[in-house]
Amino acid sequence: MTFVKICSVRAVEHAVWAREAGADEIGMIFADAPRRIDLKVARAVRHELGPRVEIVESTTEAVERERRAANQPLLVGVFARQSVEEIERVLDQVDLDLIQLSGGEHPALAGRIRRPVVRVIHVADGMDADSVLREIDRAPNTITMLDARSTQGGGMGQRIDWSIAAEVASNRPLVLAGGLNPDNVADAVRAVQPWAVDASSGLETDGTKDREKIRAFIAAAKGGSVS
Repeated sequence: MTFVKICSVRAVEHAVWAREAGADEIGMIFADAPRRIDLKVARAVRHELGPRVEIVESTTEAVERERRAANQPLLVGVFARQSVEEIERVLDQVDLDLIQLSGGEHPALAGRIRRPVVRVIHVADGMDADSVLREIDRAPNTITMLDARSTQGGGMGQRIDWSIAAEVASNRPLVLAGGLNPDNVADAVRAVQPWAVDASSGLETDGTKDREKIRAFIAAAKGGSVS
């Protein structure tokens, strides 16, 4: 069944909604971005979810295994164009389960971080499946997320070419992001067959997380899973 990450929560209640709806991962943004979370709130989310889950490998198998054993969503810290020292300072204050690198960081950076790493590859115009696979292989000890490229660095709710994502997913496990919402995620899961899906802005109303959209997204993502 498809793993589901609810990203850019900014309040404890958002994390609670995601957990109650069956989310596997909850993302909090620590990069310089509009949805950046306050550190005090991030610590409160960690407290609400329970103690850190020890994941020793950056593999989808390890993440799934430890998520099941812990019976709680995993907490992912999202960073972009930040140094290892900055990431470590956040880790000293918020005991995150995984780190997501979303700013086109050099592949070698992942090996210097004391947590399993999800590395985002932004699929730009002109990239095909082969070029994406070559980029994935530059950082073999990470989990891959595919997202759209925008002038602001992240996907900004833009959708990538699902046919490219599907070809990549047939060769490597991946997290699919970019423009996903409750209305299209089941189609995305059927078309791409990703290991996991990730959504942020598609789960908001008037700029804040919407409880019903979170519930509907998770239900649709898991209902669209290919057995």
